[in-house]
Amino acid sequence: MGRTTPEWEGRSVRDSGWKLLKQAAATTVAASLLALPAGAQTLRDAVEGAWKLNPEVRSLEAQRAVATARRGAGEALVPAAPAVTLRHTSDYLNRNIGRREYEAELGVPLWLPGQGTATVRAGDALLARTDAEIAARQLAVAGEVRTAQWQVALAERRAELARQRLKVARQLEADTRRTARAGEIAEADHQLARAEALSVATDLRDEELALEEARQTFRTLTGMAPPKAAPEPDIGEPPLERHPSLQAARLGVRAAQAQRQLVDLTTRDSPEVGLMARRERDSREERYDTVFGVSVRIPFAVEAVNAPKRAEAATEVVRSEAEQANAARKVESDIRQARLAHQAASERLSIARDRAAALRGRLSNIERARRAGEISLVEYVRAQESAFEADLARATAEIQLGAARARMNQSFGVLP
Repeated sequence: MGRTTPEWEGRSVRDSGWKLLKQAAATTVAASLLALPAGAQTLRDAVEGAWKLNPEVRSLEAQRAVATARRGAGEALVPAAPAVTLRHTSDYLNRNIGRREYEAELGVPLWLPGQGTATVRAGDALLARTDAEIAARQLAVAGEVRTAQWQVALAERRAELARQRLKVARQLEADTRRTARAGEIAEADHQLARAEALSVATDLRDEELALEEARQTFRTLTGMAPPKAAPEPDIGEPPLERHPSLQAARLGVRAAQAQRQLVDLTTRDSPEVGLMARRERDSREERYDTVFGVSVRIPFAVEAVNAPKRAEAATEVVRSEAEQANAARKVESDIRQARLAHQAASERLSIARDRAAALRGRLSNIERARRAGEISLVEYVRAQESAFEADLARATAEIQLGAARARMNQSFGVLP
């Protein structure tokens, strides 16, 4: 028959394995924390870091360069580059009596009436819209950072409470082990306390993993470790016309209108004035004569060409106006929802605090009763679990209130 392992020896082996597992987990967490970059000093630093890593930065910068170039084009002296035309004719392939002709012409395009001013206005409007879109995108990035920061704060608080709960559970396990060996309580109570401690240790490991994932998400977004979360100040309600999203939508309409005005003025290709010089002779016996002249090229307007351009410009105006209305509705909805969320978070925190205080008082009474032998350990463990769950709900409500305040500032369009 095989050797039967004594119960105490099996327990010792399990304890040793559990300790090794905890040490390995602690080593992993410590190594990951050491691998984190330097933490952000403030939330603003984190937002700036996220903005530098945002993939849309280069695209927006390129759009701004395009707008600047268009404005510069409107300030130029001519709408397009001048052109030089060279021409040479001779009778070499037919009569070959020495007829030669050399001609050079410089053509300079001209602005249509009002076209240059309209081009500058369209460039200014496009530049203003691009700057507003950059500000709106920065606000969106700030919202992502705010959300990630409060997720880290919630994970930190949950992990902290889990550590406190594990400390209490281990103390209870040690107490029941001592009293069970002394014969004061049954071994089953000690096993119950031990099972509770192991369950809490598992919960702590899950919370530490969730915390590490939240920190990693923040690091990926900003390139730095998260700063300590602090409640944002109550800024009141700034004027909505300053909201970056509304400004971007309003300036989008202005840019579309300026572009439509430019299209209305550009009904034909640019006229062109040319300066011509020609040297010619009719035969070899004659001397070259030099002739100077001026040419004017006047294109005509064609409705078949202009109508699609006007329709496209008008469509862009309608689309931008619809986007402006939609942006206004969205901002107003976000503000209403943020206010409701903040009010609900305040009420939830008040209830959670009262409930946590009540269950903590109940736990104290039950603990005294357990020491007096009036109730069982099972009831005490249940009361302890309820008290810790209430503490977790209170801590969660506190974090949610801070996140709700940040959400309100975000809905108002205010950067950290």
